[in-house]
This record gives sequence, C-alpha cells and structure tokens, in this order.
Amino acid sequence: MTTATIHAAPIPADRPGPAVWLLGAHGGAGVSTLAHYLSFTGDCDRQWPCGTDVETESPYVVMVARETDYGLKKAHARLIQHREEKLECELLGLITVANSPTLDKSLRQYREVVKTATAEHWRIDWHKFLPATSLPALPRWHPLDGVPEQIKGARAAVPKDVIDAGVGIVTAIQRSLPHLRSGH
Repeated sequence: MTTATIHAAPIPADRPGPAVWLLGAHGGAGVSTLAHYLSFTGDCDRQWPCGTDVETESPYVVMVARETDYGLKKAHARLIQHREEKLECELLGLITVANSPTLDKSLRQYREVVKTATAEHWRIDWHKFLPATSLPALPRWHPLDGVPEQIKGARAAVPKDVIDAGVGIVTAIQRSLPHLRSGH
C-alpha cells in the first residue's frame, strides 16, 4: 500500500508562533498543561503542522499521550501515521503523562513498545496537585530562563520532569538543525 504525502495548511498562531508544537494523541493527554508550563511550545489542536512553511510555523512536533491503554494506542497509531504518510513536520519525540501514581506492568510494557516508534521519549510523573490547580495558577518556564533550583514539594515551581522534558526538546531541536538546513 502506498500513501501520498499530506500537505496541511499552516496552523494559525500569533507571530512569532511557538518553537515546538505539542500534538495530543487524544483528548485529555495533558497538552494544555504542558503548553502552559513550557512557554516555548504551543497546542496544535491534534492536527499535524504542515512542516513545509517554516516562515509561518515551526516544523517541530512532540506527541503527547496519557499513560492509559487508550492513550498509548492512539499515540502508537499517530506515530505510525507520521512515518507511513511521510508527513513533512519533524517529529522530535513522545511525552507520556502518568494517569495515576502507579503504572500497571502491562501498560509499562506497552509504553516501551510505543516509544520505540520515535527518536526520543520523556515521561511526566503523577503530580497530585495538578487536578486541583487551574492553568493560570501554574508557573511557566522558557529555556532562556535556565534550569531553576528545585525545592522539594514546592508547588510554585515547574516540576523537574517537565523541565527535563523541555531541555530534552530543545536538545532534540539543536540536533535536528543541521538536518533541517541540509534539506533532508
């Protein structure tokens, strides 16, 4: 079976738009929270960016999925879609977001399978304060801010695993820049 390359229209965004798009594999993946925490990212509303118009939008995408059977299956399908349909946007990796304090062994094993479909994987742990916190009350972080000192249990700080994912995303962009410039 052959598939044609999809050419999507650029996603409307304020200029300058986000440096990286977060693509929810499904509703409730945690994209809104991550896009708030990581101020250099944006929510692409579960649609792939076109990837061909770098003057209008960033070609970089990170898939986000909740660590549930449904979430991981949706992520796996979207990751395969990106490869099989030869989408133009640059998939940097996958963020999985804990759905509870513990992860069932079968889901942990399936997550290991799903993350092999992408170059990078970052995991966001369960943060018990998040369900009761409104987005505007959460702090924001930008790579130019540097890595802040972490104070154990501090609610006012961006969680370390979120910052680690942000640093990993920036590193993945830096690694892909020669690839982007060469046109491959």
